[in-house]
Amino acid sequence: MAYETEICEGTTRRGLISWLLMGVGVIAGYGAGALHFFQYLVPLRREGRRREMFIGTLDDLPVGMTRTVRDSRGQEIIVARITENPDEPVKDFRALSTKCPHLGCKVHWEAGADRFRCPCHEGIFDKNGVAVSGPPAQEKKNLIEYDVRVDAKTRWVYVMVAEESPYGA
Repeated sequence: MAYETEICEGTTRRGLISWLLMGVGVIAGYGAGALHFFQYLVPLRREGRRREMFIGTLDDLPVGMTRTVRDSRGQEIIVARITENPDEPVKDFRALSTKCPHLGCKVHWEAGADRFRCPCHEGIFDKNGVAVSGPPAQEKKNLIEYDVRVDAKTRWVYVMVAEESPYGA
């Protein structure tokens, strides 16, 4: 015990350091646990990253034409050119999910009727994806809409889609 120094009566330096390190470990453990508990109670709302997905050129998509594409998550998106407005071509397009919000059936664009229709339960959506009749209208559920961007120089049409995380989350 030549190397042991008593700080207080009955307490050595080695014992004090052991207690301090143990206390720091306990505080860190309980702190991490409390942090995860509060994140469970109040989850952080994170805005997902988005990227542009090339659809085609303005010339490739005449009025009444639709194009169905899949994003990186496998979700189908139907891009329809509804009108032709040379001043603001971005207003010509609607990009909507093909998944009916009622039961998940695939909706189709009917150019002659200027609407989207779900064949499963005759759900009808207007050209903006708003439910007008059938079960989706009764439930007030509209189609999910995606933002469209038109590059003025190249006349390319893009749809903004969620970027897939490399970690799968």
